[in-house]
This record gives sequence, structure tokens and C-alpha cells, in this order.
Amino acid sequence: MDKKLIVVAGAAGKLGRLVTAELLRHPRVHVRLLVRDPSKPDVATLASDRAELVAFDAAAATAQARAEVVRGAFAVISTLQGGPDVIVDAQLALLRAAKAAGARRFIPSDYSYNLFTLPEGVNLNTDWRRTLAMQAQPETTATFQTVHVMQGIFTDAYVLGFLGVLDAAQGIVRYWGDGSTPIDWTTWEDTARYIAAAAVDEGTLPERLFVSGERASILTFAQTWERVHGRTVTLDRRGSLEDLVAETKRQLAEQPQNMYAWLPLMYARGIFGGEALLGESHNAHFPSIRPESIAQAMARGAA
Repeated sequence: MDKKLIVVAGAAGKLGRLVTAELLRHPRVHVRLLVRDPSKPDVATLASDRAELVAFDAAAATAQARAEVVRGAFAVISTLQGGPDVIVDAQLALLRAAKAAGARRFIPSDYSYNLFTLPEGVNLNTDWRRTLAMQAQPETTATFQTVHVMQGIFTDAYVLGFLGVLDAAQGIVRYWGDGSTPIDWTTWEDTARYIAAAAVDEGTLPERLFVSGERASILTFAQTWERVHGRTVTLDRRGSLEDLVAETKRQLAEQPQNMYAWLPLMYARGIFGGEALLGESHNAHFPSIRPESIAQAMARGAA
């Protein structure tokens, strides 16, 4: 049978590597990995008989370069990160190149909570991704689609530390609001499995593809953490949702160039506000994937 070529942009990052590994579990699949510098030792190891490394700068690429990297692709996956020049402009240009090349679908770098139901202005990163979605929508045809994979937040100690939610070393769980708001949780690994499965799927997928491991409040997460790790959690309620909005505005005004001061707060507003819950689950579309629960992820050291 003919091979199926999947292009992965941003393949050298954590999610890009996990997606690549999942794609290569499919024996017919070959991958073209778009990276900034294929000569870097840790990147060069990604190459194999079914994995081709190609130097590619998404923001600076010419139309010819984009056309070349997506030539022959069945699907193009983006795990790119950056500002609106990457998330909106570069991804849209790559999407259009994929469509022109005859690809079946483009999967943009969303991988978050429901970006379509979070109000405008809550999270700049979400706003950029929603802008891309709106600009990409007219590109949909009977043979080409954009699929937005959304899985909630990553069940991962590093990510939760960045968001200010979990201090694993000290056993502290921080939250805003009353702690009862449901949250969708999914591991990096399961997210990669769903992305890869969506990329190779021969049928038509939902434009908004909702997949997840578990839905639970932050207080339930804390109880699970205590049970799995055998340690008492210190719960640190930072304030109300109104306090969170005020703190975000204050940090943005005082440190506009320091995204680490306000971006985690923007994500926290999306997490604890309850407006960005995933829609009806599409897990059943991929019955071979059995996503980990929060407890299972914790038990193997993810959080």
C-alpha cells in the first residue's frame, strides 16, 4: 500500500516529538519534520528511514518554501508556538499551502481548553488562535478541512507550575474562585495520540475536535494528588474570579513586556471561569486510545 505523508511543523518541541513518535506507530506513515536547525545533535536524532528532517522557519518562509515542505502531504500538523505573526500569519500561510498541495487537513497549534467559548480579551493567546480559526474557515471544502484539537489543560507538573496552580515540591495547590469549577485534563502523551490519530484519519472529522482524559475540579485534583502521593496538600485560594481579573489587569499594566507576569493569570481565568469547558467529547471516534485519568498520570510521575 502507498505511504501516507504527514508534515509536522515545530517537530523539535516536546509535543512535536510526541506526535512524531505516535505517527510512526502507523507502519504506512512517513513524516516530514519541519525544524529550525536539523543539524542540532538532539534534533538530528529524529531522522530515520521514515522521518525526514527539513529546515524551516515558519515566520520567515517564502511561498515557494511553504509549497515545497507540504508537497505530497496527506495532512499537516502544527505544534508551533509564538506571537500572532506565527499563530495567525504563519499558520494561515502554511494552511493555504497545504490546501493548494492537495492535503486532506490542517491541524493548527491549539491544544488547549475551548477557545471558541472563552470570551474575547480573557487570554491573548486564545484570541490569536480564534482569529486564525475565523480566517481559516473559508478555506474549508469537501476535500480540505481545518481541525482544531482541544483537550483542556495538560496534566503535567511543569505546565501546572507555569500556570501557578501546582507547586509539586511544596505540595501546594493554588486556585481562584470557589474551587468547584470543572476542568478538562489530558496528558501530553494522550494529546499526541489524538493529534496523530486525527491526522491519519481517512474520513471527515469535526472542525472542533474535543478529546480529554478526565473532567474534575481543582479541589478534586488536590484530593487525588494527596491520595496518589500520600502527602497532605496545602490549598491556597488566591481570591475570587473578580480578584483574578483585577490582578491580571494590574500585572499587564505594570509589566506589559513580561508575559510570565500576566499570561499564566490569563490561562487561570480560562481554567477557573468555567466558560472554556470542552464540548461533547469525541473520544469515542478513536476507540483504540484509552486516555489516562488524573490519578494514572500522577502515579507515573506526570504531576
